[in-house]
Amino acid sequence: MVVEAKKGIRGRVRENLRRYFFAGLLVLLPLVITVWFLGWVIGLMDGLLNVLPSSLHPSTYLPFAIPGLGTLFTLGLILLLGFLATSVVTRRLLALWDNFLMRIPIFRGIYTSVQKLVESIFSQEQGGRQVVLIEYPRKGIYTVGFATGLAEGELEKRGEDRLVNVFVPTTPNPTAGFYLLVPEKEVVPLEMTPEEAFKLIVSGGMITPEEKVKATDR
Repeated sequence: MVVEAKKGIRGRVRENLRRYFFAGLLVLLPLVITVWFLGWVIGLMDGLLNVLPSSLHPSTYLPFAIPGLGTLFTLGLILLLGFLATSVVTRRLLALWDNFLMRIPIFRGIYTSVQKLVESIFSQEQGGRQVVLIEYPRKGIYTVGFATGLAEGELEKRGEDRLVNVFVPTTPNPTAGFYLLVPEKEVVPLEMTPEEAFKLIVSGGMITPEEKVKATDR
């Protein structure tokens, strides 16, 4: 009886330790992953300071390094470029610069592809980035993606059905992903916004947007 009681106590202790361990992981892992991801982003942005001339680099006149200074520099650069892109005066200059980049043979293909992808996903207009549901990577398994339009040219002629360009982001880094050509009849449009879809993908499905109630259903 004493031996069985000791075994029961040890079993309860192991069970409690296992429960405490996994409960601690649920608290610690989101914090660690968030800090790691933010640190990676900040480090990447800090690296952009290296494009500055050595005479203008903050490390030459500051007594110590300031973490995140590159982030402020990047955000300021993005706001400056956004201001210039929306200004009537500089819009023509940016168009000339864009045409110059388009003339570089190898650079042109990558640049135009990334440009169209970014415009379709991050544009303020919803028309070019419909959130859709498709069966991928096999029948019976579904994933969320962004439909960026119908396939054109040779791709339009090769398929038996009309094909839709679909970009499927990866978790937890939505900037990477897969480009798929999906028959139009197999693409299911969703009502969630692209921002809600990004939250869903980055969180691995833990942040699910609420179902929108149509006016006709009220």
